[in-house]
Amino acid sequence: MKKTISFLVLALFAAQLHAAPYSDPNKTKMIITVTNTNIGEIVREIGGDKVNVAIMVQPVACPGMSEISPDMITRVEKSNLILSNKWEKWIRRVRLEAGDIGKVYKTLQTDGNWMIPTVHIRAAEEIMSMLSGLDAENAAYYEKRYNDYAYGADYAAQRALKDIAPASGVKVICNDKIRDFLEAFGFEVVGTYGSEQDLTAKRLAYLVSEGKKKKVKLVVDNLQMGAGTGNELAANIGAKQAVISNFILGKSYVNTLKDNVSRLLKAAQ
Repeated sequence: MKKTISFLVLALFAAQLHAAPYSDPNKTKMIITVTNTNIGEIVREIGGDKVNVAIMVQPVACPGMSEISPDMITRVEKSNLILSNKWEKWIRRVRLEAGDIGKVYKTLQTDGNWMIPTVHIRAAEEIMSMLSGLDAENAAYYEKRYNDYAYGADYAAQRALKDIAPASGVKVICNDKIRDFLEAFGFEVVGTYGSEQDLTAKRLAYLVSEGKKKKVKLVVDNLQMGAGTGNELAANIGAKQAVISNFILGKSYVNTLKDNVSRLLKAAQ
């Protein structure tokens, strides 16, 4: 077992320093730990039976404000590859605790909201390229799985856009982290708010005034930032309230996308 792990560790370490092709003579899986479910879903789907994936932050929590736990450190200590987004600065503390020896830390560069289909597919392509670079022997395997995954995501996106079309142009106020997602699906965002702590009495009064003036029909909360943050705002405006997820739930991007669209459409009608 120690010999098997050493092959994997040395190959990954060489890939990080010299971009050398990854070779796995003992056919072991890469042990990968990721910070959130958006990354984890893609790695699982593209990596298939070549990877063993664990996720640090559960999908109902906000990865941007994560607390480091002993379990996280233990998992990272046993991992060969650790993946995070640029905005997850807390991974630096994890790295200090778990160390660098035998591990590769990579920060994914795809910008934007990964729940938006076009952004999600770009992120999947970045992950496919990364896995292929580390494990050149299985590059064709990763590319095929990426193509299948991208096709499924694109197909789901086209269906979602068709389903949500009746709500196009509906005016909304929403959590600032989901603004771009709502705009990508045709909603008109007239105001945003942050966390519950940031929604001060002054900000609430301003948004209520804007909501009434611009005839906002819908207030949309981000599940990871608080499912009930916009309740009072919606009640004061006389609008409906909906909650959508900014991260993949139930290990499926397609199902989370469908659920988000269904919730928005139901509330907007």
